[in-house]
Formats: sequence, C-alpha cells, structure tokens
Amino acid sequence: MLEYLTREMFLDLATPAAEGCLSIYLPVGEAGGRAAANRLRQILRGFEEQLDVRGVAPATVANQLRAAWDLVEDLAQRINNHAACVLLAWPERAITYRVPGPVPELVVLGQWPHLKPLAPLVTDRATYYVLSLGKAGVQLFAGKGATLEPRELPGAPSGLDELLQYDEFEAQHQLHPGVPGVGGERGPVYHGHGGAADELKSQIQRYCQQIDRALLRALPETRAPLVLCGTAYVLAIYRAVSRYPAISAEAIVGSPARMTPAELGARAWEIARPDPTEERRAARERYEALAARNNHRVAATLSLVLPAAAAGQVDTLFVALDREQWGRYDPLTGTMARHERQEIGDDDLLNLAIVLSMQSGGTVHAAPASEVPGEEGCAAILRPGAPPADTVAPVGAGAESV
Repeated sequence: MLEYLTREMFLDLATPAAEGCLSIYLPVGEAGGRAAANRLRQILRGFEEQLDVRGVAPATVANQLRAAWDLVEDLAQRINNHAACVLLAWPERAITYRVPGPVPELVVLGQWPHLKPLAPLVTDRATYYVLSLGKAGVQLFAGKGATLEPRELPGAPSGLDELLQYDEFEAQHQLHPGVPGVGGERGPVYHGHGGAADELKSQIQRYCQQIDRALLRALPETRAPLVLCGTAYVLAIYRAVSRYPAISAEAIVGSPARMTPAELGARAWEIARPDPTEERRAARERYEALAARNNHRVAATLSLVLPAAAAGQVDTLFVALDREQWGRYDPLTGTMARHERQEIGDDDLLNLAIVLSMQSGGTVHAAPASEVPGEEGCAAILRPGAPPADTVAPVGAGAESV
C-alpha cells in the first residue's frame, strides 16, 4: 500500500511526455484484484478503440499501451480486496500502486501524469523514529510509513532485566501521576515497599537518562516525531527525564518483545502519520484574512493561479479533489485552453497547478471542493514580494479559451 509520498517521490512521478502519459485510477472493492484486472483490460481495449477512431497509427497505440498491458496480470496477483489502485503508463515504462481507497474510476491520457488523487499522501514529514525500551534491550528505529529500519544508538545501556523483573515490579507497585518533570511532563509516583521502591525508581531514572543522552547524540539535529514503546511505568519515567523535543503524546504501551517488527511499524505509523487537518484549517484562515484586506497576495481563478504557479510564486495552494478542470496549459507560453468535457490529450488543470506549485516548493492542501476557497476548485496564497496575482504574466503569455 502506498502510505506516503515525499515531495521528491511525487515530483519524480510528475514527468510529462510529448506522447502522453496514461493515468488510470481503479477502485478494487470486494471483488478483488482479478475483477480489477478484468476491468483494466476493458479500459485498455476501449482506449485502443478511441485512439484508432482518431486515426492514431496502430504502432503508436501499441507503444503507448504496451507497458500498461504488461501490468494487468501483475495487478490481478498483487491487489487485495477493499483497496484501490493507480496505473501510470508512459510510452517506455509503467508503474502501479495500491492506494488508500476509495477513489473514483478515472482515465486520463494527457501530457502530464494525473497525480491529484495522490496529493493527500504527500508529506515533508515522512521520517519519524521509534524508541523501544524493552526488558532485553533498547532499540532505535527510523520509520518511513509502516517500515522500520534499525538505527545504531551508541552509548545506550543494555536492557532492564538486571534492574527489574517486569511482572514482579508491575504487580507490587502502583503508578500514579506525580509532579511535573522536564518539559512540563508529570513524572511517576510509586507506592510500594518504601526505600526499596525509591531506590529502584532512582535506578530506572538514571537508566532512562543514559538512553536519552545517547539518543540526543544520535539525533542531534532532528525534530522528527519520536514514538515510544514499552511498559507504562518505564515510559512515564522516560518522558519525565527526556530532553528530546518531539516525543509523540501517544505511545505503544506493552512489552516490545511481544511484537513483531511489522506490528511495531504498523502501530508506530498510526501514531506518527501526519494529520493535515489542522494545518489546512490554519492555512485557510490565513487565506481568508488576506482576502478580506483585498490583498493582491491571493488568487482564486485558474487564469491567475496557473501563471503564478508556473512563475514559482505560489506559497500555498488549495485544490479540490472531487472536481476536474479539463484543458491544456503551456507553462512556457501561458496559452490555456479549457473544455467543458474531457478530451483525449487534456490534462486536469487542477492537477497541473499542484505539480507546478510543488516544483517551486509550494505547500499543497488537497481537500473536497467544499473546503477550497473560490469557485473554480483552486485558490492560492502568493509568496511575499510576488507581484499582484492579476499582473503575473509568464513569458509569451497567450489567451485563454473555453
């Protein structure tokens, strides 16, 4: 399953082709991969017929769809129930991804690959870390999606087994919130066997401090999320003493020894997965505040957004996932043609706005049309210092036609 895309991964896919790129989004549903493969065969045959009717040479048709046909059987084998998939086929290569569903069926043959449905998966915060505090040892992992890779943690102490026996300690001591510790976190308070319990708590604190010093040396520059895994009382102590600036509020509570790497990765990604909702809300408020002042730093029509994106002037783009604007746009000349219905060779101009904005480092918020400012399914905040939106004119700007 395609769990995320970095900006670099997304832009690597955003490769235009003079001969066109075929993009197919296919819901799989309960029928599974075999049924999806059969539907893909129907789509490809129908596309061959359309190209033939338009007078495209058979050799050109075969070349355009060869890579796509090669992936049909692979799709039948690899795509599971209740998933969706995307196929991107250039004349010389093709790829498929399983993607979070549902997605509506869509077929596009345009100059640009149609990547708009994948835009919500793009994140600049894909990397996170997992610190497993187990009885048998301490482990640090770098996570990308649900995949974890071990990282060295020089200077970290060995496991807790010499300090305590988890089952015995957990049965004999009760853990309650205590006074705030480092960073405002509340430390643990133990009620048990007097001095012995206090001494054990002190040993665990020193143990956690050693781990934290090793962690800060291993990750000196990062502010990536850190997901903790371990038993509740050890995690509480670690939170109280740690100076790492980005420990996730939610943790994986339980013995790490009882989890497979796949289980640990899946649970960690659910915690670390970026939630764009709050960022989108804040960006929308910023857009509305600028628009209310009649500020020229906002644009809400394709005729303004596309030239600004092509000129690298879009700071933040809002785009509708559930709407298309079919046509063609040349970023070099500024010539735009818009069509009420999709034609072969058309691109979704909203898709192009995403690609052009990302190429210059812009932030994209893809959401339902009801959450996007403006009437055309897109709106943008321009960068500080950019010329007013209605004065942006790309080289050789042409006219817009409908």
